[in-house]
Amino acid sequence: MIKKLIDKYKNMPLPVKMAFWFLVCSFTQKGIGMITTPIFTRIMSEGEYGRYGIYTSWYSIIGVFVTLSISGNCFTRGLVVLDDEKKKKELTSSLYGLSITLLLGWTVVYLIFRNQIKEWTTLTDYQFLMMGIDTLMVTACHFWINTKRVRYEYKGIAAISIAYTVLRPALAILAVLNVPSDLQVEGRITGGSAAATLLYSWIIFYIFIRGKKFFDKHNWKYALGFCLPLIPHYLSKSILNESDRIMIGHFVGNAEVGYYSVAYTIAGIMMIFNSSVAQSLDPWIYSSIKKRNLERIGTVSYKITAIIALLNFMVMAIAPEVLIILAPANYANAIWVIPPVTASVFFIFMYDLFASFQFYFKKTKWIAIGSCAGAALNVILNWIFIPMFGYIAAGYTTLVCYILYGVLHYFFMRKVCKGYLDGYKVYDWRIIFGIGALLVLLSFVMLVLYNYPIIRYIVLGVLAIVVFCLRKTIIGLVKRIREKD
Repeated sequence: MIKKLIDKYKNMPLPVKMAFWFLVCSFTQKGIGMITTPIFTRIMSEGEYGRYGIYTSWYSIIGVFVTLSISGNCFTRGLVVLDDEKKKKELTSSLYGLSITLLLGWTVVYLIFRNQIKEWTTLTDYQFLMMGIDTLMVTACHFWINTKRVRYEYKGIAAISIAYTVLRPALAILAVLNVPSDLQVEGRITGGSAAATLLYSWIIFYIFIRGKKFFDKHNWKYALGFCLPLIPHYLSKSILNESDRIMIGHFVGNAEVGYYSVAYTIAGIMMIFNSSVAQSLDPWIYSSIKKRNLERIGTVSYKITAIIALLNFMVMAIAPEVLIILAPANYANAIWVIPPVTASVFFIFMYDLFASFQFYFKKTKWIAIGSCAGAALNVILNWIFIPMFGYIAAGYTTLVCYILYGVLHYFFMRKVCKGYLDGYKVYDWRIIFGIGALLVLLSFVMLVLYNYPIIRYIVLGVLAIVVFCLRKTIIGLVKRIREKD
């Protein structure tokens, strides 16, 4: 049996091996994140745990402006388009040079408006310093990883990714345990930045030794022209994902941010699975569109969506037990946020089904419109309801916004289909949104069942039996997705 698996692995095409190792790295990263959550919730005070959540939220939002995501799709596309190896090396070093220049530019802006920025974000000078170091190192790693990815050189990526995944929390825990209680956030940030510096600093020299160019007018112009129009999209996504914690900290308190962050960690269980399924589905959907084999997309997607909804509901059902493991008893009230946040994760998956059509036909401006609308609504609803109902309201505002997100992208997908696919109706909205509506309804039912554990266990047992009975269907769907023809 083991020999067969080894032989099967050896015979895998390089792209499939790379996808496999990316999945392993992703699950390792998220898995260790889940494992270390119970440690951090117990060695950090609730307020400090919440302050760290605020820091990571600002890191995500500020990073949109500081990095422009140059090391992502912009850089990857540039590598694919170029044939000359020397030009690829020059592209890498010059775009990293641009990234360093942007970081230095924003550092000057920070120094000029230092007091205002600190008051607005509630972050300290030291936190911003660590944020800059972390950005410098992680961006270098992204350039290196994407260079390897284009060449299908997966071994180095897997090794450094797993090493970072293990070292970062280990150093962070060590730092938190050795600093005063009011500096636990700074300790955790320092541990993470130290891990990035130890593992990634050599990449900076590697990039410039190979490329030998810091500035290239043509490459800088290309990168800025590609990335600047996408700022609204990336910023809106960050705001939609992160504004909850920032606004909870502003209106309620840091401890409540900690409670909300733990709830989000539990919902993240399904985020890992949903994301992996979506990444597997995207190439299959692209292939189906290319071959105009459209009827199978809806048929397969309905079944997968129903299974995803079922698994999301199962996560809601086991949430009280998971919460006991992840955090001490004073986090118990976070349970009331988990159902709406977990349902939100389902609608993120639904968005992926629709957005694939926009990406395929390069209608990315509609993606930006949907992101901006969702982010704007999220800020408005949080501003109204968090002061009225506390941090729990943020879970429901997030759900409302992601439902809107899904609906908008459905209509954008329909516009694409009318323009490029002769108006073909890929999905029956009554089926796909009906599944979503049922999950939302069941999430409210689960809120009631949290008070009746025996009934909840019976429901969970029934669901487990259903999943077991559907195992052949699930395996069949996986095999069908892997068949590109």
